[in-house]
Amino acid sequence: MNSPSLVLDPEHALPNAAYRDPAVLAAEMARIWHTDWVFVTTEDHVGSAGDQLPVMVGDQPVLLLRNQEGELVALSNLCAHRGTMLVEQPANAKRIQCPYHAWSYNDGGRLLAAPFTPKGTVDKAAHCLPVYRVESWHGLVFVSLDPEVEPLTERFAAVEPHAAAHGVDSMHHWSDWQETQVWDCNWKLAIVNAMESYHLFQVHSRTLEPYTPTRDAYYITGSARATATGGRVEGGDDYLLISLPPGFVGVFNSGAFYWQAVHPAGVDRCAVRTGGAFTSTPQRRPRGRLARWLSRTANYGYSLPDFLPEDKAICERGQRGASGDFNPGRLVPAERVVADFGHYLNWRLNDIEPPAVHTEANP
Repeated sequence: MNSPSLVLDPEHALPNAAYRDPAVLAAEMARIWHTDWVFVTTEDHVGSAGDQLPVMVGDQPVLLLRNQEGELVALSNLCAHRGTMLVEQPANAKRIQCPYHAWSYNDGGRLLAAPFTPKGTVDKAAHCLPVYRVESWHGLVFVSLDPEVEPLTERFAAVEPHAAAHGVDSMHHWSDWQETQVWDCNWKLAIVNAMESYHLFQVHSRTLEPYTPTRDAYYITGSARATATGGRVEGGDDYLLISLPPGFVGVFNSGAFYWQAVHPAGVDRCAVRTGGAFTSTPQRRPRGRLARWLSRTANYGYSLPDFLPEDKAICERGQRGASGDFNPGRLVPAERVVADFGHYLNWRLNDIEPPAVHTEANP
């Protein structure tokens, strides 16, 4: 079913209705967040056998766990009896037990016991927990509720060689360095802001622009499935930015990989999580902002100011503007990654096959 409430021209900005219409969000939940790959955490967060982590995929509570064989498993986090949330905090256990009536399951979702029920009353095979697709890409864990979704190796093929060339497999993720904030804006405003460098000179004129100039940002390769862009860093190696729709953006620079993940929390609210991976052990735990990791891991010789509040402020300002209507403006060449995201939305919401991978010569 198409989404007639969101008609897109990927060469232009999104219409304001995309940020305020509940019908659009409902279509996105059905066609994107409940059928596509969604980033949920990093592998170190469920690193040991028995580790259990409750996560959300769209509106669906999911239990991510590491089974006794060391494999990642994603199950429904709702008891098959009366739908009670099974696990609400990170835990470590061989089994899963409902806190309501103690129905218990193994780490594959099979119902083991339903206390105080006569034999044969409950068909155990009919009361297993649904199992979802889960895959890891360089330590990043993605879950999909759709069993037919394409493998991550196919989804991220365009950016794979660039991530590998930046040493992603030599870096260690640190889940205890992750932080989540709630921004008062639609999720698309937040993720598009994270993936494009066109706004740096204006929004981050004193924080990022002096060190990662807008004029020196460039497009590398990409499509609706994934995009790689880059840019020059004053006094350092170029950065690499990878955009993985619908909600993940990561930046490689100077022995670090720092990322931002976005998940809708309503039509005008979203959860924004930041995290990082490093080639060496961080010296101390940050107080919370992604920029503080940059200042410790990048070879700049200065302390980089905190830029996330500037992103939050401009995205929330965009949401306030979404109450009105305007004629969406044409995207400029520096926003090609935003056009890729528009093609992604058309692909998922309107069944429009996206263009092939586009590659530009590196500077």
